[in-house]
Amino acid sequence: MVQGICNLLGDSPEERAAKKAIVIQSLVYGSMICGMFIMTAHLPNMILVGIFEKNGFTNINFLNWMLLQFPYLGMFVLTNWWTRYYFNTSCISIAGGAATLENRYAEMGPMTTPEKVLLGIFLLVGFMFVTGKGSFIYELHRQPLGVIGLVGMMVLFAPGVMPCTWKAVQQKTIWGTFLLLGGAMTMTTAMTQAGVAQWLADHIHAWVVGMNWWQTLLTMMVGTHIIRLGMLSNVAAVAMLAPVVFAMAPKLGLHPVAFTMLVCDTDTFAYLLPTQITAAVIAHSTETFSTADYAKVGSVAVLIAIAYGVCVMAPWYALLGMPVWNPAAPWPF
Repeated sequence: MVQGICNLLGDSPEERAAKKAIVIQSLVYGSMICGMFIMTAHLPNMILVGIFEKNGFTNINFLNWMLLQFPYLGMFVLTNWWTRYYFNTSCISIAGGAATLENRYAEMGPMTTPEKVLLGIFLLVGFMFVTGKGSFIYELHRQPLGVIGLVGMMVLFAPGVMPCTWKAVQQKTIWGTFLLLGGAMTMTTAMTQAGVAQWLADHIHAWVVGMNWWQTLLTMMVGTHIIRLGMLSNVAAVAMLAPVVFAMAPKLGLHPVAFTMLVCDTDTFAYLLPTQITAAVIAHSTETFSTADYAKVGSVAVLIAIAYGVCVMAPWYALLGMPVWNPAAPWPF
């Protein structure tokens, strides 16, 4: 869809710059910000939830997670403003404007039956997600999110439901991704149970001892981005980082959930190199922008993310009843 919109633009220097802004903002910044808000849209979210629930912070459901992360949607505005300013896109428009988009949409024709079925399955799974255990809308069932997702996939790929064969699905599935994700979650558990997370926390603690909460948070956020320059997977990075940060919080007199979320969330906004997150690798494969373009606009986007975490998200968590500076705050859920 993004490529289709970019193809509506010409090839002047200004229009090429606009394409860079569209691809980076939509495929990278937009997708990662949205992933922070929707629990099932970003695997690091599930890693964090797993750690919290194993340590007694339970009842984190689909909607409670949205409540925790809601203010992150404000970063859409800030990153969009910055990319438009950096690439100077204010005077760029699509030839024909809305009429061109409407004509292209009309050319697609009405939805086909398989498309309607696919949409129905997605809506059903989404409905089951938001009406699960602890839902403040209506608790229809108590099935885990993983079970719901698995049932949705079984329906989606049941013979005769969609006009595609399992062989076609198998050939277009990146199976290595499943191994990476499963390995990352296993590594998280192993680090905690083997005591590695506690050992690393003891050593990192010496760097930040004596600092107040915001200095500690800022130091950990900046350090995370430095470490992430050499890591190619957001999932693996959070799997390694989350148990360590969670173990550090009691030593520093900080709330373990708020502190862990703030530090690990900033890891998601690793916007300095395209290789740091999968969304950026996909965006870079469009050959719309260079690594230098990405690094220049991304350096400020990273600063926006860090400042947003300290100045917006930390007060928001305090408003919800778990201030990062109070380790004894009762669990709000």
